[in-house]
Amino acid sequence: MSNPRWQLDDYLKIPGPTHDSFYCRPGEAPEPDARNGPNNQFGYPRPGPQSPTAAQATAAHYFVEDPTWANILDHGQFHDIVVGSGMCALAYVDEALKRDPNRKILILERGGFWLPEHFQNLPLPFKLVLGGPSETYPWQLTTETVKSPAKFVHGSCPFFGGRSTFWSAWCPRPVHKDKGIDLMRDFPQSMKDTVDAPGFWKRCEDLLHVESANRINDPCFGQALQREIQSRLDDGLRDIPTAIMTEHARLAVGRKRAMANSITFDKFSTPGPLLAIYERQRKLAEKGEGSPLMIATDVVVERFELDPQDKFNRPIVLQTSRGALCFPERATNIILAAGAFPNTTILMNSIGDRLKDRAGSRVSGHYISHITARFPMSLLGNIDHLEHLEIAAHYLAGEDATTGLQYHVQITAIHSPYPDGRDAEDAARLCPDYAAAATAEQLADSEKHILLVCATLGELDETNASSWMQHNPSISDVTTNVRLQVLPNTRTESCTRVMEEATYEAIAVMAGGHEGDVEYWHDAYEDKGPIENGQSSTPGQSGAGWRKERPPAKSVRVPGLVHETSTLYMSDNLDGDPHASVDSLYRPRNCDNVYVTGGALFPTSGSWNPTLTMCGFAQDLARKLARRSNQPPGPVIPWP
Repeated sequence: MSNPRWQLDDYLKIPGPTHDSFYCRPGEAPEPDARNGPNNQFGYPRPGPQSPTAAQATAAHYFVEDPTWANILDHGQFHDIVVGSGMCALAYVDEALKRDPNRKILILERGGFWLPEHFQNLPLPFKLVLGGPSETYPWQLTTETVKSPAKFVHGSCPFFGGRSTFWSAWCPRPVHKDKGIDLMRDFPQSMKDTVDAPGFWKRCEDLLHVESANRINDPCFGQALQREIQSRLDDGLRDIPTAIMTEHARLAVGRKRAMANSITFDKFSTPGPLLAIYERQRKLAEKGEGSPLMIATDVVVERFELDPQDKFNRPIVLQTSRGALCFPERATNIILAAGAFPNTTILMNSIGDRLKDRAGSRVSGHYISHITARFPMSLLGNIDHLEHLEIAAHYLAGEDATTGLQYHVQITAIHSPYPDGRDAEDAARLCPDYAAAATAEQLADSEKHILLVCATLGELDETNASSWMQHNPSISDVTTNVRLQVLPNTRTESCTRVMEEATYEAIAVMAGGHEGDVEYWHDAYEDKGPIENGQSSTPGQSGAGWRKERPPAKSVRVPGLVHETSTLYMSDNLDGDPHASVDSLYRPRNCDNVYVTGGALFPTSGSWNPTLTMCGFAQDLARKLARRSNQPPGPVIPWP
């Protein structure tokens, strides 16, 4: 049965017909439709508007306009309101609507529409948008953090798509049953059981277009260099004592093409897939077989309010910068998918009394050391001649046995025979991690070398009570009224030394054991004596370039915490853990119809990039809510 546009509730929207102009078929003229078209079009009978904004051009087709928003505030009713438009939002929405196309979902994004896809898929000059005004910091950082080696925490991207338009695309699976180590250290059993369920990894890898680097068909990938470097890592793992495993890197770059078994390099981000779901739901709604997906931009979520007379403690109001969304039936779910720190801020402002000494009591994440080396191509043996740019990507994970903290190394191997010519743009576009890619200066005289760019990430010790996130009501803006402190301790420093030594050992393995032929990149600095990793160099030496000695530790350690986790970590027994915030059904303590997604749920940060696993858990939440949709709420965790 058809469901004409006029039969939809007025707080739901399907774009009206677009009147052709540039794209009329040959031999056909556009015919104004007197019943449905505007009185004035194509410049007849008077000129049309001449200065439309980007927001006006997109809102009419994809995003909620003011009249529809007014109806949503007045009488809109949704199954889910999703806060954020990044990876977890996409994972939840995609899974929820596949299971029930009639589910009414409203996405609230605090920013506007900016980039249509990942910035590395766009023309190279878009590299300038990385960082700067595109990154915001919705917290007050403590003086102790700024003075520490951590220095700061990377911020948020307040636009449609969030940080998905800038991420590095590494998607390892955290194993926890084999390889001799549990990469989901201290995770509750329910989370481990979830990742072990059939189809968990396939669903999230399909969503993010994850492919192993040796299977990417782009001529620059999956070739001789990829195979040779991985073979050396596999055979030489015993020469890296703290390493546990290595594999071809899993990357969210695998856009499938029309040709059979053809996969090209295309970095994944959420704007395109979210709008594809929007279009899919539009078509279903027109046939009466689904509900349109509603997306509202420039809506800042501030806090929610519970119904004090509801025994299940469900939200009845969601306060936003554009008015209050009300749920008189108490049947709407709030899905927090805005990132670990914004999610925590919303909960502190909403139910802080219920999460006292829990939310923000633990902060973890990853810190980075960045080491770049090169060795002569002659050490590759029978593949010592490569005709064109080749890029290889590899992953290595390990553990500091003294502390139990874990690390991983993201290895990008590059051969560029024409660094000043045709390789330059491809190298910049195709490197898996733009923030850890070879620079033009490093490539310039390396035509006969293999470059190894190693970004090594280690766990921030989650047991450090000096790292925390606290509510700060003295700041009037409820979206930033938190204080954040992130400090390394002796356990973190131990893991740092271990992971850097493992990186140098891995570089020697990849060079075929010829450590004496390896050169390391030194950034410009003034060396005042012995350096922290036991090596020494000439006092007063300065300037950037390749050298035989290892660079000073201080020059390879990158300030800034990434992959923040643990602020709302999950427990299977909230009463037994006085610092956990969320139960095994993703609900904050003593609250229902509110659900948390993302790295905030992780008790520890693990050695691995978190995005793939975050999305898998967001999909799991969608499946759980689909099963629960026809059941009564609860039970809610009681007060202890």
